[in-house]
Amino acid sequence: MCQSLNIIHYLIDLGKPQQNGKVERSHREDQEKFYETNRFKDLIELERKIRKWNNTYNNLEHCGLAGLSPNEFLGLSGVQNVRG
Repeated sequence: MCQSLNIIHYLIDLGKPQQNGKVERSHREDQEKFYETNRFKDLIELERKIRKWNNTYNNLEHCGLAGLSPNEFLGLSGVQNVRG
């Protein structure tokens, strides 16, 4: 998919999460605010709840984005939102 969209996919060294701090921070946020606070009876419920979580998170104001939500920031950046 990356190649078809002309996106370069970079890999980090194994065991070096500091090389990819933004993604690691996102994983921690998901772990603390979603996975540790939810239980799922099946895969369908997990998928439903994770879609809701992603929508909520992407519409929250973030201080790192000057008070904009990720969706607002994306809209202002001119970057196209890619869905896989």
